[in-house]
Amino acid sequence: MIARLTDAQTVGLAVVILGVMFAVGWIVRSRTTVLRALFVPSSIIAGFLVLLLGPQVLGRFTGTNGLFPSEVLETWRVLPGLLINVVFGAIMIGKTLPQPRQLWHAAAPHALFGTFLSLGQFALAGLAVLFLLGPVFGLPPEAGGLLEMSFAGGHGTIAGMGQLFDDVGTPELVDLGLGLATISMITGVAVGSLLVRWAVRSPKVTVMRNAAPAATEDYDVDRVRVAPADVHPPREDGIHPTVLALALVATAILVAVGLLWGLRWVAQTLGSDLLDTFPLFPLTVVGGFLVQWVATRAGQADRVDKKAVDGISAVALDALLVSAIGTMSLATLGANVPALVVFTLIGVLWSVVTLLWLGRHFHRDHWFEHGIADFGQSQGNVATGFVLADMVDPARRTTTANDYGYKQLAYEPLFGGGLVTALSVPLITEFGLPTVTIVSVVLLLATGVWGIRRRREGIIGTDTGNRGK
Repeated sequence: MIARLTDAQTVGLAVVILGVMFAVGWIVRSRTTVLRALFVPSSIIAGFLVLLLGPQVLGRFTGTNGLFPSEVLETWRVLPGLLINVVFGAIMIGKTLPQPRQLWHAAAPHALFGTFLSLGQFALAGLAVLFLLGPVFGLPPEAGGLLEMSFAGGHGTIAGMGQLFDDVGTPELVDLGLGLATISMITGVAVGSLLVRWAVRSPKVTVMRNAAPAATEDYDVDRVRVAPADVHPPREDGIHPTVLALALVATAILVAVGLLWGLRWVAQTLGSDLLDTFPLFPLTVVGGFLVQWVATRAGQADRVDKKAVDGISAVALDALLVSAIGTMSLATLGANVPALVVFTLIGVLWSVVTLLWLGRHFHRDHWFEHGIADFGQSQGNVATGFVLADMVDPARRTTTANDYGYKQLAYEPLFGGGLVTALSVPLITEFGLPTVTIVSVVLLLATGVWGIRRRREGIIGTDTGNRGK
């Protein structure tokens, strides 16, 4: 008879099994052509393997918990809400912080187009819940924020919002969101690839791929660079670069805790409980920025090894994905098939129509290369955008990769898992879905006008400068 594990032993066993599942997922991916073709990360595969080998699938046939002890499964259920803070806390650390004007000039078209896509997801999802999914299928109002969280935010954002959904009494939305995030990851690559093929063959669209020399098409999401950054060689400082990176990420999280406590105190002083359920992870991006800013101002930025920071973030993100997907409820997904279908149709059609109709009106030169990157992020994650952009510009002869990378510094703190994304549920609970939906529509129109006018003014300024010469 096996003795009952202590809490510490349970955590240790859960981490060890996660590590084994990372390897199993990688082996399955390396031997499955279709999974590589869809750019499905090995962590997603490992998560679904955990789901299949757990109590909901294998356990149903064997009358057990499957291959995993119940204590391990319970540990995995709480990991996503903790690990998302590590992932977001590492976003800014190790990155070169450009001058604000330089950053905005490069990132503005992408940031505005990405914001337009996210606001549209909020607006359309709100309308769908108000007039169809709520009255007919009983979906709660908080589901109005689910489309942007899952499509633009992805698995990590949904998992990180778990406690918030629990607090407002809608825990089932986490599983629904994880299902949508999985679907969006597939539609992002599949539909995005079809759009790329159309652009390459269309005489109405000029893409750099047609002008570029032959290049490898072996794009792999596991090798995509997430954002531009200076990577400096580690120096002998008496501390290993990975340990220093972990210390900085931990400091970013601690700073975020202080910020959250301060904001809650201010809100409560003003008589509002709006921030009482606000999650920590969006503020860890701010904490990471402050840590990196201090390191830069102190002349110590070159001591930060970006590869070490990325390594810590990668481990946290993969563990988050495996544990979140492996413990999601299949019963909840089965009970919400209509919502999955409606949200998927809205999410895909909105991004496709916006790219083809308005992409050229937000971006100036090489609009498709730039726009398809934003399409990818609105459908899956940052890496999907890089994959699709590389399909149309394999030699990276445009500024897409650099500009899209800088976009994340302006966009991610707010949308796709940022402050606005995290505030959407508390705002819906506080003011009601109709009000939040109306505000989303107004902001959507304002952002559209701003993005289109900015692009036109840039063209006029360029033409005037050329005539002056």
